Amino acid sequence: MAIDEVHNYYEDLVSNYIDALELSKNRSEDYIADLYCLALNQLPCHYIRYGVDMIFYTSDEKRREMEDRVVFAVTSAVNWLEKERLEHQEEEKTRSAEKQAEQAAKQEQIRKDAERTALLARDIVKRVSGDVSGAARRDEKAHPDRNRTTAKGKKTAKGK
Repeated sequence: MAIDEVHNYYEDLVSNYIDALELSKNRSEDYIADLYCLALNQLPCHYIRYGVDMIFYTSDEKRREMEDRVVFAVTSAVNWLEKERLEHQEEEKTRSAEKQAEQAAKQEQIRKDAERTALLARDIVKRVSGDVSGAARRDEKAHPDRNRTTAKGKKTAKGK
């Protein structure tokens, strides 16, 4: 069918220019596809049936103008993709830094909580030991005749 032969001449020019830059050697297929789309969307459509028609029916000046447009469109697309890539990297760095800061804050909170818990535990131990010694003193006052243990561990009877 004749319609299958019709295509946008700028697609050929963009393809040839990108191939000449050898971008496919160090860029992904997705990058190249995005580059084609971005470049072609900046260019007007120029539909042809046969590429040979462009050679015979287009002046050298018009062909140079079309090639210059392609160079500008591809360069702009490369610059835009590069800017997007750099912004994406910066966003990733920012997210990573925020995540690290968040983890550091959590660790600091855990440390503070552990510190508070330790202080509360010491306070409880003091209260309990204070209650025990207070109970012992009350018991001693209430029952002065009971035996008690000295600091050296000897039992003595009160009043002897």
